[in-house]
Amino acid sequence: MAELFGRKWTQDELRARTGGAGQLGGIERVVLDDGPARGTRAAILRTGTGLEAEVLLDRGLDLGRTSFRGQSLCYRAPGGDAHPAYFDPQGLSWLRTCGVGMLATCGLQNVGSPCEDEGRAHGLHGGIGATPAHDVGVQAGWQGHAYRFRITGQVREVTPLGFFGPNLCLTRTISSALGSNSILIEDRIVNEGFTPSALMFLYHVNIGFPVLDDGSRVLVAARKSEPRDATAKAGLASWNRGDAPKAGFAEQVFFHDVIPDAKGTGKAALVAPEREGAGAAPLGLCLEYDAKAMPRLIQWKQMGAGVYVMGLEPANCLVMGRAEERKRGTLPMLAPGEEREFRLRLSVLSTAEEVTALEKELAGLEARKKGK
Repeated sequence: MAELFGRKWTQDELRARTGGAGQLGGIERVVLDDGPARGTRAAILRTGTGLEAEVLLDRGLDLGRTSFRGQSLCYRAPGGDAHPAYFDPQGLSWLRTCGVGMLATCGLQNVGSPCEDEGRAHGLHGGIGATPAHDVGVQAGWQGHAYRFRITGQVREVTPLGFFGPNLCLTRTISSALGSNSILIEDRIVNEGFTPSALMFLYHVNIGFPVLDDGSRVLVAARKSEPRDATAKAGLASWNRGDAPKAGFAEQVFFHDVIPDAKGTGKAALVAPEREGAGAAPLGLCLEYDAKAMPRLIQWKQMGAGVYVMGLEPANCLVMGRAEERKRGTLPMLAPGEEREFRLRLSVLSTAEEVTALEKELAGLEARKKGK
């Protein structure tokens, strides 16, 4: 049953009150028509609870603007999104055309720092997130008393003409349901080539104001949490706290060895500070992912004025780049015909009870680590 407006509704009850479920939620295709994003295909996903997300069909089926009851959940870069025709794969140029948004997928040949590996240059975070999807389809309909909808498409990673390089196919499904406060992303990546290929993969989830603010809390159960470098080490004592924006803030990156639950699910969240005033309510965003497929959780803490974002990033690798992964002997590989599956659920925390339940669950995992 769909839970909306403070109660649960059957299919017949909602059908009698609307001209169709699309009146309340679903997926609507659009084309962006201004600035560098002009011509970019997108789709707007609405669940009816106030959760809305922009799915960027021409940017790897990533999530752009995302909000809950009018409150933004993500950070947006000053330049906004750009059509993939503007993408430059060299060096740090990924930053010029990425609007950041709720989810920026990184990979499939490189994650993190630009580098050169086996004679090929690899730019920051790879190019999959600037690749248009094909065979895109939208499905929506009643399944019993639940109105479910999803969008699917394929995104392919190849070198020009497909010669002398990878042939990886990512099939992505993004789904939700009427009355839901969560969005599920399911990915299957297949090596359709005839030679082994590197497969570096990271979900770059970018949480912004008002979830992020002075006093926000990162919730995660970890065996250990380590700084990437000396800059992060200086902020290790407060890695799990949001700070007020500061001009010139130097980014801090932390690596967490997450303790999964009994089902193998890793969880992490950012919860907004308590606020006073009429209408103030708890607000947070929780990530759930397959910790076996993505054993790394990278946290990107960027408290800069105007560049104010907390990244929570499940991954199958670290972010020092492909060459460093090869040097360490940890470069993930995919054999010809082999496939891997990844999943990510993004859920809004909108009540004190939901926040408390997650805190208790993570505290229980921490206690298990300590043998209590």
